[in-house]
Amino acid sequence: MKPESDLAVVPVTRKSEVIKRLQELVPPGLPEPHDPELLAKLKTLTVELIEAYKAEGQLEDDPFADVRDRTIHLYTSEVSEKLKGKIALVTGGEGCVGSDLVKKLVELGVKHVISVDNARCGYSSEPKPIAEKKESVTHYAADVRNYDALNSIFDAERPELVFHLAAQRQPGLAEKKVRETISTSLLGTENIINLCEKYGVEQCVFSSTGKASRYFTAEVYAASKKIAEWQFAQAVQQGKVTYSMVRFTHTLDNSLVSFQIDEKIKVGPVINVHAPHRYLTAQNLSEARHLLLNALIFSKPDQLKFFTVTNLGWPTETLEMILYKIVQSGKGWPIYFQGLQPGYEEPFFLGQFDYGNPTDIHLLINTLEDPYRSKDPSGDTIIAELAPFSNEILDKHLAALKALVNDLDLTEEQLKPCLAEAIREITSSICAKASPQALLKILKWGINPKRVKAGEIEVPKQKDILALLAKNLYGRLSLDVLNTSIVKADEFAELVEILATLPGLETEVAYMRAAAKEWKNVAQSQATENVKQKDLVTQ
Repeated sequence: MKPESDLAVVPVTRKSEVIKRLQELVPPGLPEPHDPELLAKLKTLTVELIEAYKAEGQLEDDPFADVRDRTIHLYTSEVSEKLKGKIALVTGGEGCVGSDLVKKLVELGVKHVISVDNARCGYSSEPKPIAEKKESVTHYAADVRNYDALNSIFDAERPELVFHLAAQRQPGLAEKKVRETISTSLLGTENIINLCEKYGVEQCVFSSTGKASRYFTAEVYAASKKIAEWQFAQAVQQGKVTYSMVRFTHTLDNSLVSFQIDEKIKVGPVINVHAPHRYLTAQNLSEARHLLLNALIFSKPDQLKFFTVTNLGWPTETLEMILYKIVQSGKGWPIYFQGLQPGYEEPFFLGQFDYGNPTDIHLLINTLEDPYRSKDPSGDTIIAELAPFSNEILDKHLAALKALVNDLDLTEEQLKPCLAEAIREITSSICAKASPQALLKILKWGINPKRVKAGEIEVPKQKDILALLAKNLYGRLSLDVLNTSIVKADEFAELVEILATLPGLETEVAYMRAAAKEWKNVAQSQATENVKQKDLVTQ
């Protein structure tokens, strides 16, 4: 009897073995395969992989089912009171999150909503915005980089509340449209801040990304968001408006990955997967909307508070999501691993989180931000702050980046290292303000010697953040610092030798080796003295 599906029962094989064979058949980096014989082999292996997943209890249910059903508390009465009689402006108002927010603002009783989006712009420098009024909402076609267009909107509408959502949303596209991504984030944010101050806006809420929690990133999308976060943090110190922000993770209702896979499954004949062992943390549209609205209630005039969902659940493997979609489609398409694409290449740095309390780790908050963390009364929302940084260094790089994006002789590729250098120097200023004990903690977790020896951590791929840590520990490792850190003497010596494998850190490594030697000698002397004292007591 013919099986109902191509996904017939086959002997269960370990997932790792099948993945290895798939990668050997089509090595990552090669073009999409089209040879019928090769596709047939990929199909056989894909069936084996699906059965291996099923043997572990996976692929029976939607891996994102729990995310779709989640919600966080909305302080409806407090938000409605805040909105009553007010005019609210939303940039990116025709996007997925923006359009949903616009509807909710109307529902909660705002006087009028101004939606600003470049969706209908002929070009970014159109001198006058195009307005289209529909009942409680006025839609403007305008680019946030265009100060004159935005100024005319603020002047005509006089918003009291602003939600700044406009941005490039595709990490992959950001690597190609570097100038547009940087200028939209940097200039768009600068324009919004300046106009909020000029027109006496009461509150402004910015939507950022969990990727901005990385200490260092050279990826254009994440780096541009980090710069914008720092711009708002500086605005809090220098302006009169109450600013706040939210950190979103992957929003299922607006999922680019999910959309691309769905479209590929429609046509086949093979489904591309970036790589195995890649994971997504997700939230839903309701959570995104409620975070933005609740920010109005919990913002502080003199602090940049940021908000994110408390319970994001366990990250979901993208491979599991793709295989589930293939099973549900019934089409039995094979998969292949194409390799990581620009915008998605950076490996995860284990020093990102504070493992001192592993049950309380939050995926969108780094170790240096964690001390500022609290929860709202419902417990559904995390409230935190950015780690302190140098305003002078930020100003220097904002000026440089503005000049560079306006220099049309520079190629898109030439802009990338300039953005990365800005992130590097501003992050270095954060490390300089952090305690050396905090940096040692990050170093310990980031390159745990046992994990390095087991091959679980590729140290060269973490060279940027490791260099920042090493350079900001230089000259700060007194015996008191070392003794009050969570790192043990032998462990510190191992960490130093791992750093020694990276080029360019010779001075820092020499200093740290000397500190490790002194610490070890003092520890040994203390141990000897303790033995002597114990012997005297015994006698």
